[in-house]
Amino acid sequence: MRRCLVFALLIVATPLAFAQAYKWKDAQGVTHFTDAPPPGKTKYETIKTPASDAAPAASQANTQAAPTEQADAATKGGTQDTPSNRAKLCDQLRKNAEILHNEKVVTMDDGKGGTKQVDDATRQAELKKNQAQTTLYCDA
Repeated sequence: MRRCLVFALLIVATPLAFAQAYKWKDAQGVTHFTDAPPPGKTKYETIKTPASDAAPAASQANTQAAPTEQADAATKGGTQDTPSNRAKLCDQLRKNAEILHNEKVVTMDDGKGGTKQVDDATRQAELKKNQAQTTLYCDA
């Protein structure tokens, strides 16, 4: 009886070990998490599930995000905190700060599949966020 129970549990749990999730946004900007890719040519990201060994895949479409949003994505779950990854993050933060300080026109993702020009208030907020992340993650 025990063997049957263990065998049944293994059969039920096996699909979870190969689980894969997809993250994507619809036309209204709503983020969806599903077990199947989105319909059509919608850009999506493959998400690593706790039981899966698959690494997160890059987004299917190349999108341009605000400089510190890229750094935020690198510091969120899914990326291990290794010296190599930390160095990449700090390098990106420095480049982002340089862009925010020196470029006259900066654009960022508007969350609806397009871009918008960054105004002075947003630029200052992004610079402040960038500085906080640099202080937290990078050596002086």
